[in-house]
Amino acid sequence: MEVKLKKGHNSINTSISEDMIIDVLKGRDIPALSHENIQSEISKGIKESIPQEIQKKKIVIIVPDNTRLWARGDIYVPVIVRTLLDLGVSEKSIKIIIALGTHFDLEHDQFSSLVGTFCIGKIEILNSANKNSARLSYLGRTHKGTELYITKEACDADHIIIFGGVLHHLIAGFGGGRKYILPGIAGYDSIQQNHSLAFLRDGSPDPMVKPGQTSGNPVNEDMEDAASLFFKDRTSSYVAVAANGMGDIFHVGIGSVNEAFKKGCEKLNHACTEKILEKGDFALISAGGHRTDGQLYQATKALFNAVNAVKENGKILFVAEAEEGVGNIFFEKILIKYKSNPEKIGKELVKEFDMPSYVAFRVIDVLKRFDVTLISNFSKLKTEELGLHILIMLRSILRA
Repeated sequence: MEVKLKKGHNSINTSISEDMIIDVLKGRDIPALSHENIQSEISKGIKESIPQEIQKKKIVIIVPDNTRLWARGDIYVPVIVRTLLDLGVSEKSIKIIIALGTHFDLEHDQFSSLVGTFCIGKIEILNSANKNSARLSYLGRTHKGTELYITKEACDADHIIIFGGVLHHLIAGFGGGRKYILPGIAGYDSIQQNHSLAFLRDGSPDPMVKPGQTSGNPVNEDMEDAASLFFKDRTSSYVAVAANGMGDIFHVGIGSVNEAFKKGCEKLNHACTEKILEKGDFALISAGGHRTDGQLYQATKALFNAVNAVKENGKILFVAEAEEGVGNIFFEKILIKYKSNPEKIGKELVKEFDMPSYVAFRVIDVLKRFDVTLISNFSKLKTEELGLHILIMLRSILRA
């Protein structure tokens, strides 16, 4: 059987005997929705999901930051605002809060890429509070002990509208929904407490913390608890969008946060997951070519998916061009420094969490449990420095 693995704008081609293949996994070809259809659904959904006498209420719209530009807030957030204005809500009754989590504040000249030019000058737009304690309100303690501090302006609102994507997430299982509250608009310390739940006491990764896993995932369960605390005294709507494997939006759903989030997760799983017949001794995987393999940091998402199809201690051939290099300096430093000791960095991340270091920690854990060979633009020296094997001969890997 001929096998083609995308690498940048080209591909790696080889042939494998049919009797060696258990299955070939490919993404479904889910067609994208037009901007016009999405805009129409959002306007209709907002009208159907808002509470009575919305004109008398203070409204906060929570939107993703510049790491989620694929959700096209620049096109769709104005639809939400226009719909509210058409319903008689005044501009002064609406605020937009950018859900930064622990990311740096965005400058005002970046806001239009998140919410569109229509909103600039009409609606007050704020970064979430993060470390600014003067802008945080305390809502209580979750069942797992997280002290929940939330951006004050959101706590002052009567009705919350969340706009943003549903996607698979390394820690939360799925991004979206409740995640726009914690970590989205939560205080820095609350986020650290929540993310520390990704580790066991010995500093190793909790096996229930992984993409697509919500039940039994302590990080997700804590986020759900935090969202329940926040929404207890206010109404809400969620405009959820999901993208197919090419990054194009194929689903939009509007409703209550839990309902729209659950539906988005189901749609995403249908589009982007496959059941495997059995685990193999080795897997050949591609990060997807030039749209998704420019940086090793981003390409690792494919590696985290691949391990679910391979037996423990099995072999993985990982194709990612990484034309732009590693992609994140903190990820690179941790990968090199702790490649032989993931437990040590795990214990440090419990005390002070950051996502690039956590991604490196999870890559190191994969490299400890599987034999991973990388085909990229890196030199032999760089590949081995990062803790991966470099390809010498493709057929020798297939026969091993």
